[in-house]
Amino acid sequence: MDIMKTDVLIIGAGGGAYPAAFRLARSGYDVVMVDPKGVLGGNCLYLGCIPSKTIREMIQLYERSKRLLEANVGKDFSWYQVHKESVQKIRFEQHNIELSEFPNVHFLKATASFKNKNEALIKQEGKEFSVTFDHCIIATGTSVARLKFPGSEFCITSDDIFSYGSSFKKIPESIVIVGAGYIALEIASMFSALGSLVHLLVRTDVTLRNVDQDLVKMALPSIARFQMHYNANILEVTKNGSYLSVKYNESGKEQEITADTVIMAVGRDPQLPEGVNSLGIEINQKGFISTTETLQTTIPWIYATGDVNGKAPYFHAAVREAMVAANNIIAGDQPVDYIDYRNIPVAIFTFPPIAYVGITRSSATKIGMKIVEGCYKLSTDSRSQMYDEKEGEIRLFFEKGSMKIVGGWIFGIDAPDLINEIGLAVSNSLTARQMAEFADQHPTTNEGISKIARNFV
Repeated sequence: MDIMKTDVLIIGAGGGAYPAAFRLARSGYDVVMVDPKGVLGGNCLYLGCIPSKTIREMIQLYERSKRLLEANVGKDFSWYQVHKESVQKIRFEQHNIELSEFPNVHFLKATASFKNKNEALIKQEGKEFSVTFDHCIIATGTSVARLKFPGSEFCITSDDIFSYGSSFKKIPESIVIVGAGYIALEIASMFSALGSLVHLLVRTDVTLRNVDQDLVKMALPSIARFQMHYNANILEVTKNGSYLSVKYNESGKEQEITADTVIMAVGRDPQLPEGVNSLGIEINQKGFISTTETLQTTIPWIYATGDVNGKAPYFHAAVREAMVAANNIIAGDQPVDYIDYRNIPVAIFTFPPIAYVGITRSSATKIGMKIVEGCYKLSTDSRSQMYDEKEGEIRLFFEKGSMKIVGGWIFGIDAPDLINEIGLAVSNSLTARQMAEFADQHPTTNEGISKIARNFV
């Protein structure tokens, strides 16, 4: 069997992979990167955040034009899919151009399985060979989780809606969504805006359980333009002609809903390379690879970045993790760079959207930090008024005494954009005075950030 030698083997080609490959290549390292999709971008580009947010933006255009201009165009979902795939193609080609600039990055459409701590078996279009490496980054991501119950085969997932080449072309009249996380809520918001009758089955009495519940309680009444069923466990799905009958237990009572489509949105499972369990790498109880803040596993020259480590399942977090791993590899696997998960912003692209970063009210209480809060109601904001989207607020949290910003949240218009400015302030521990001295562009919702800060100086 042929053997290839490389400095770094990277398994995966998404946000936790290719930024590290390019960083290492610039420093003279030879890199072999493998991924079965054969394109850069990972799940995010192929079936996740890029396609879903492309469709989401188009739906927002439809919703705004209908509300503000009394226009009624954009009900053909095939248009959304065509544009979504055009964006994906643009980005695939963009990544190909980037890749061509690094001759010492060898990208293979292939799979990799570990033979030992310094060697992997590569399978590529019927050909097999080994790669020996000095360092390895595992960035294999996750796959969609599926519940097992009678009729579960009739359910689709977000992959079926958003993946490249999706055959999902029609807006359903009625949908049942199983789940209570951000993917479930985003899909519910999208199709509700398009006029679908949406039922959301929530297994417990809590949605978005990893989000500050004070924020969730404030936002959910505006977001939930669909029917919420709490303490609801799905029992069975049966097919009756072109419709699906969904039986579920809600607070101890059996119920039934008929719908066109049933979507399972119950999270994602780690996708580990074959052979990883035999290396002695620690795997946590949920099946994710355990890492330190340096992204190193229990084998110091093997790293795990992106969703496969279960720390922060977001593309931008994976990119930062990739850079941390690359910097520590360049330092000879010595810890010189660390990731701060607390200061990674999170956005939930519902209608209206939610975003947050850092220490907010509930987390401050948990760690015993005394905070000072400042709030800017979006009903007073000029941009919110322009779009007649006046719901929500910007809220900043400062450490009492030092008045350094420690966190913030936004519920309402432009939340996914605004959180970046707040996140930069949090990561640099800016004071209220420093934030107040910055002149945010007018007329934008960013003005609310400096306006809050001015109240404290």
